[in-house]
Amino acid sequence: MKSVRRNLSMTLILALTLVTLTSSYRASAQSSPTISTRQLHTLLKTAKEPADHQKIAAYYRQQAARLRQEAKQHEDLAKLYTENPPYAGMVSKHGTDFGQGAPHCQHWAELDNEQAKEADALAALHDAMAKETAEKK
Repeated sequence: MKSVRRNLSMTLILALTLVTLTSSYRASAQSSPTISTRQLHTLLKTAKEPADHQKIAAYYRQQAARLRQEAKQHEDLAKLYTENPPYAGMVSKHGTDFGQGAPHCQHWAELDNEQAKEADALAALHDAMAKETAEKK
């Protein structure tokens, strides 16, 4: 009975992971980046016009949205692992280093949320820079 329950739990976890990855791939394919990373690096060095700073801000807003989506996915997986812990012994022994289980997923959700906040701050900074540059002209 325990093995059937464990197999069912693992199947459920794998199915949720597959659905999560598939939806993440579709979302990233549908929302192409406003600018590429290479263009971002160039703009960061050469931005002088308000439009340049607005492009950079849009890039950071898009990254923040992506990071929040990934954080939500990790939170969902953490909740699922909490309800059905497939590797309880490994998680108690290794914690987040194990690479599976609720603590690992919660840790990544927290990191993604922190990075999203930083991206929001950078977007706000470049919005302000665009406004300042426009006022000078």
